[in-house]
Amino acid sequence: MMEQPKNIFICPFCGHLTKIVWVHGHGQCLICGTTIDECCRGEQANPMDESDSINEEEINHTNSNIKNDDEANNN
Repeated sequence: MMEQPKNIFICPFCGHLTKIVWVHGHGQCLICGTTIDECCRGEQANPMDESDSINEEEINHTNSNIKNDDEANNN
């Protein structure tokens, strides 16, 4: 049996050999346009763990620095 290239597959809807075309974050069959790979299935691009989280004190400190910089630039 001959192997198919990895970027070509058989569409489960129209049955043609095709490629996935990415449109607005979801994959569609190049032939029939049916969505093959949905754009949002709950994945996270960069999941945060607790060590990555920012606490309220850090947010307030950052916002304070931004406000002070804006005030200095306006004077």
